[in-house]
Amino acid sequence: MNETLIQRLRVYLEPPACRVPLAAVSIALLNGNAIQSSIMTAAGECSDAAINVDSRFSVQSISKSFTAVVILRLVASGKLMLDAPLSEWLPDVANAARITIRQCLQHTSGLPDYGPLPEYHEAVRRGATPWTFEEFLARTHAEQLLFEPGRGWRYSNIGYMLLRRLIETVSRQTFAEVVASEVCKPLKLQRTSVIETRDDFQALARAYSFCVSSDGLPLDIRTRYDPGWVATGVVASTASDLVRFYDRLFAGDLLPGRLLDEMRAVVRASPTPSNQRFVEASYGLGLIADLKSPYGVLYGHSGGGPGYTSAALHVVSPLRQPVTVAVLSNTENFFEVELMAFTIVHALTQ
Repeated sequence: MNETLIQRLRVYLEPPACRVPLAAVSIALLNGNAIQSSIMTAAGECSDAAINVDSRFSVQSISKSFTAVVILRLVASGKLMLDAPLSEWLPDVANAARITIRQCLQHTSGLPDYGPLPEYHEAVRRGATPWTFEEFLARTHAEQLLFEPGRGWRYSNIGYMLLRRLIETVSRQTFAEVVASEVCKPLKLQRTSVIETRDDFQALARAYSFCVSSDGLPLDIRTRYDPGWVATGVVASTASDLVRFYDRLFAGDLLPGRLLDEMRAVVRASPTPSNQRFVEASYGLGLIADLKSPYGVLYGHSGGGPGYTSAALHVVSPLRQPVTVAVLSNTENFFEVELMAFTIVHALTQ
C-alpha cells in the first residue's frame, strides 16, 4: 500500500481523534486485481504484536450486508419471497401481516430501533444479561410502528433482528451456521464468522470502549461485553475478507443478476447524520448507497459499537475499474474511520 497514503491516514490515530492505548486500524483495498492489506498502530506506540493484518475485528452493522445476502440467497432457492409479509413465517410478531421482508431489509418497515434507548446503553454499560427477543420487542414498543410500512425510512435494528429470526426459522439452523454456509464457504472467507458468545471475543483484536466503562477510562470490551446485545447478529472479519466479500458480491458470485439488482435498488435515507460523507445518502437491501458520489456509484456499509468501528465502500465508475476499501478499528472513532475509508477512495480514484 502506498506509504504516502499510510502517512496521511496516521493522523486519525493521533490525539484528539484517538484516545485509547494500542489503537490499531486494519486496512484493505482492491484497486485492480490484488487485495492489499496494511495495519497501523497509534503514533508513538510500539506495534501490538497481537494485532496484524490477519487480526479479526467485530464489523458491527456491516453484518447487515451479510444478512441481506443470506435472505436473497433464500429467495433465490425459493424458500422466501421479498414482498411477502413476515406473518407467513413469524405470525406471532405484532404487525407482521403489514410488513414485508423487503421493508425490513431496506428500513422502510416503520419498526423502531433499540439504539436510542437510554436503558439499553445503561444495561450494556453495567454488563447486564442481554434482553431476550421478546424483551427487545417489548422495550422498543415494536407494536407501535413509526409510520405506515413502505411510507417512510428509519434505521431499525429491530427489523434486522426479525430478519435474523426469519433466517433461523426457515433454515432451521443458527444465524452463524447459515452465514458460514451461504456466504463464507462460497467465497472462501476463512477468517469470517458470526460472534455468538463472550468466548468468541477472545479470538478478536483487543478493543477499547468508553461506553462500557464506569470510571471514564477505556476498557477492553473482550472482558465485559456480551454479543447478545447485538440482537441482529454480528460478524467478525478481517479487512481483506470484507474487501473480498463486497468485490465478489458485486461481481455476481453470490446472487443471480435479478436479485443483485434488487439489492442495489435504493430509497433515500432520511434523516441521516449531517456529518456523514454522502451527497445523497440512500439505502438498498442491506447496503448504504450514494448514487451521486463524486467518485462514482457507491455502495457499502459502516458499523459502530462498543470497542469496534468499521467502514467498507465499493465504488463503480464508468471511467475506471471498481474500487473496494475496508477499514476496521479497535476504537470507537466512527467518523474518523469513515473518513479514512473515503480518503482512500479519493486517493484511488484521482
